[in-house]
Amino acid sequence: MAAVVRSRFYVYLAVALAALMVLGFTRTYFLRAWFEVPPINWLLHLHALVFTAWFALYVVQTRLIAAHRVHLHMRLGVIGVILAAAVVVLGLATVIDSADAPRMRPMGFNSAQFTIFPLLGILPFGALVAAAVAYRLRPQIHKRLMTLAMISVLGPAVARLILVLDQRESFLALQTTVAAAFVIWCLLADWMKHRIVHPIYAVGGILLVISWPLRAAVAQTAGWERVGLWMAQLGS
Repeated sequence: MAAVVRSRFYVYLAVALAALMVLGFTRTYFLRAWFEVPPINWLLHLHALVFTAWFALYVVQTRLIAAHRVHLHMRLGVIGVILAAAVVVLGLATVIDSADAPRMRPMGFNSAQFTIFPLLGILPFGALVAAAVAYRLRPQIHKRLMTLAMISVLGPAVARLILVLDQRESFLALQTTVAAAFVIWCLLADWMKHRIVHPIYAVGGILLVISWPLRAAVAQTAGWERVGLWMAQLGS
């Protein structure tokens, strides 16, 4: 009975994460034909398709575990590794491609400064997924690493919701709050089930949350702006 309850938590969490991603990109991608939004290039189309496929696979994988179809879950994991690698490569490419975009970003940052926000989403994602693959035979570690990986890439979807709601001045607070809400959900699920919090959630989750104010602090430095300008040159 305990295994069933635990499995349902990860299914619900996966659906919530995927729903937030779809909601965030509904206007600018999924239903863009119905809205007046700027055109996007082939790189962004490819990135969006791969990213959507990754989220869909993540939901399927959690449901397979809930249904105790571990063998099929592991077989699909090979596809997951390929998709995750593509997400990282295309994510980095889109960061570089947008580093010289001629528009102001939230909190008054320019595009070069703002590169740290998506960059510190995609790099932890890649590291966490790689670690999860390495610990694929230890499910208690594997599933927590994968969960944190998914939380780490929510930033772009949340950013688009912030723009729709015209809350640019609250960008940092809202991004931090959303990340914290998902991390707290994971911490509570651990505590309610085991009366102890797994260190991966305790340490990794806290790091993900505090990464948001740290990104804002580093983005304002001259050193990071030089890094952003270097990326802009790469993409030009």
